[in-house]
Formats: sequence, structure tokens, C-alpha cells
Amino acid sequence: MIIPSLARRSLYRRLLWTSLSTILAVWLVLFAWFYWEVTRVGSGYLDGDLRGLARTLATVYSADIKESERARVVDQLIGQFGHGYSERPPAKNELAYRIVDKRQRLLAVSGAWPELEQPPSGGAPANQGRWRMLTASGDEVRVQLAIARSFVQRVQAEILIFFLLPLIAAVPIIMLLLRVGYGRALQPLATLATTITSRDVQSTAPLACADPEYQELRPVFNSVNELLSRLATFREGEQRFFADAAHELRTPLAAIGAQVHLLARAESEQERAALAAMLDVSIGRSGELVGKLLTLSRLDAESARVLPLAFDLAALARAALARQVPRAMERDITLAYDGAQTAACCGDASAMDSLLDNLLDNAIRYCPDGASINVEVSESFSNLRLAVLDDGPGIAPQWREQVLKRFVRLPDNTVTGSGLGLAIVKRVVELHGGSLLLTDGLHGNGLGVEIRLPRCAAPLAERGARPA
Repeated sequence: MIIPSLARRSLYRRLLWTSLSTILAVWLVLFAWFYWEVTRVGSGYLDGDLRGLARTLATVYSADIKESERARVVDQLIGQFGHGYSERPPAKNELAYRIVDKRQRLLAVSGAWPELEQPPSGGAPANQGRWRMLTASGDEVRVQLAIARSFVQRVQAEILIFFLLPLIAAVPIIMLLLRVGYGRALQPLATLATTITSRDVQSTAPLACADPEYQELRPVFNSVNELLSRLATFREGEQRFFADAAHELRTPLAAIGAQVHLLARAESEQERAALAAMLDVSIGRSGELVGKLLTLSRLDAESARVLPLAFDLAALARAALARQVPRAMERDITLAYDGAQTAACCGDASAMDSLLDNLLDNAIRYCPDGASINVEVSESFSNLRLAVLDDGPGIAPQWREQVLKRFVRLPDNTVTGSGLGLAIVKRVVELHGGSLLLTDGLHGNGLGVEIRLPRCAAPLAERGARPA
């Protein structure tokens, strides 16, 4: 049974107190209703019985019977009054009467009859001091009754106690039943907790729902199983990534080791210079591969969309082109920018820098000498368009989906590369909630990479854009 510590928040205690609060609210409503019933309706019943007693006394004194018989009947009627309301009938000093004839001559009076400033004349009950008075008229006599208000209050208290005692006595019983009932009702949660904590930390197998009939537990099981499925997918991808990375790094590292060995055994200065140049290229390739692996690892660590910080995509594109100018000039490649002067984009500017660098690096790497590369940035009502177009060899349509995967290279490709550039681009686009499409390049030749990104909700000046 789940019995939580008072020092901790718990659903068990929340359910218990919510139920008790509801019961208490209903109890208070019932108490108010009982109180109204007793003080209003109950007093009306008592007044009605007083009126009936007065009329009966008037009938007795109007009848032609012996005085001894009349006195006996009156004592009997007075003695029986109040038995239906209280276990203790009114005492002699709590119920009094006074009977007069039509000429106001006194016929009978009880010893407890109070001295009143103004005896009641009408038939409606009225309070005078500590008495409640009532008058009833017969054919020959008028009867005045007075009952002590202390008796009325005692009757009301006894009725309230009669109704409320069961309610008060039921509270601890209800608390005990709720405590036991909720403990048993929440037992499936304890079973679920035990199931989760007893699992192997390395296991990503879905949970088996021990109590499938409880529909409240199904969302919990579904959410946990969905999380386990995502963890399994992530772990599988991570293992595949590390395996691929180790495989990709093995070749350049082996080449570096062989070149260092040859450099140490080189005999001529010319041979050492050539080997040193080859070693420098291999180290550069390894450094580039490690850098891209780190970039991809950082992007994979993003568990949600990037923070929506505003930046100027057009300025980033022009800056990326400027960084590639020295490489392009070495091979007589023309770089051009065509598009808007400013384009407000929301996301991670450093990730977008990496995207542009990888697109331009791929274009320059695979395009022949004298090729052209254009970068286009444009805005529409709903999104931004970023495109990098070239007139190089391009990629056959059947390979365009494959090259977006990690460590995928085109067959018969003589240009060295890591196979990670377009995978990095795809990941950055996903994090920004955009779309990526590989198409034909300039004039129907080469490769075109077209990216569409959501627009910012406000202009750059209003969002405090990061300067490029």
C-alpha cells in the first residue's frame, strides 16, 4: 500500500485531501440545511402543535363536564405535550396556560404563568422575553399558552445533535476507508515504479503493461515506451556513428603513420620534402574530418529546436562567400551572390555558418577549374529561400537522397572528402524546422541545394538581431 511521507508531495495525499474537502463541503451544506430545517420548519411544527393544544384546551373548557374530569384531561394534555420533540418534556415552569371566558373572567391559570406587559391577543405566535406566546379562541373561552424559549432551544439542539452525530461519527470511518481504498487503488503506480526501477539500465525494450485495463496508466506506458524507443534509436545511431567515425579515421591515421615512417627513412632532401608535403595534406584531411565529426556530434546533441535568436541570413551568406574567395581564386572559380540585402532568420547563426561553409566547400571541392558558384537568398510571405547552385558535375537523381546520409560517397569519385558535409547541412535544416531539396544547378547543369526556412515573426531591428 502506498503511504507517502508527509514531507513529500504525493498524489495519494492530494486525492485524500481532495476527497475529504469535498465530503466536508457536502457536510457543511447538510449542516446548514438541517439548521434551517430545525430553526425554521421545526419551529413551525412546534407552533402548530401549540396551536392545536390551545384549541383542544378551549374545547375542553367549553364542554359541559365535571371540573374534576376537566382538570384531569387538562393535566393529561399538558403532560403529553412535547414528547414528540424531546426526550424530556417541558417542565412545569416551561409550559404555562391561562384561560378566560368571553367576559375576560379567569377560568384557570397555571402556577408558572408569567406576568406579561401585553398578553397576546391574536392567533400568531410571538416572543415576549423568555417566552413564546400563542392565543386560541373557542366558542366560549380564550386560551393563552406560553412555552419557555429554553425548551424550544433545547428541542432544536436535540434535533441537530440527532442528525449531526452520525455525520460526525462517519468522518473518521470515511477517512479510514479512503486511506485504505486509495492505497489499493494506487497500487498499480507502485507496480509501475517497481517495474521501471528493476529494469537493466542498458535495456531499451518496451515496458510490458501489467495492468492494461487501467486506462489512466496507458499514457504513462506509451510515453515511457516512446522514450525508450527514441533512446534505442539514438543509441543505435550513436553506435553506428562511432563505428563509421572509427572506420573513417583509420585510413588517414594509417596513412599518416606510414608517411611518418617513410619520412624517417628518407635519404634525400627532395624525398623528405615530398613526404612532408604528403604528410601535411593527410594531417589536414584528418583535421577536417575530426572537425566535421565534432560539428555533427554537437548538432546531434540538440534535443529540440534551436533558440529563436534573430540574425541576418543574407549577411551570413555574403560573409561565407568572402571566406571562400582565396580557394576559389586558386582554381579560377567564380563566386557570386544574388538576393536580398537583408533577410531576417531565427535560429542558431553559428550552425547556419557551418551549413554555408559545408555547402561552399563541397561546391568548390567537386567543381572543375573555371566553374561558377552562385548563392541566392530570397524572401517570400511564409519562408526564406537559400540556394547554392553550381555548374559542376552534379549528382545523379538516383543518388541525391543517399548523399544526405553520413559517410556516403558517390561511386567512381576521385575527389577526396569526408562524406559528412551534406549530412551536416541536413541536420542544421532539421533543427531550424526547414526543408532541403537537391536539384539541378546553374542552367540545368551541376548541383543545386535549395533550403527553405521559416521567417521571423518580427523585423531584425525589433528583435535585436545579431550583427553579422
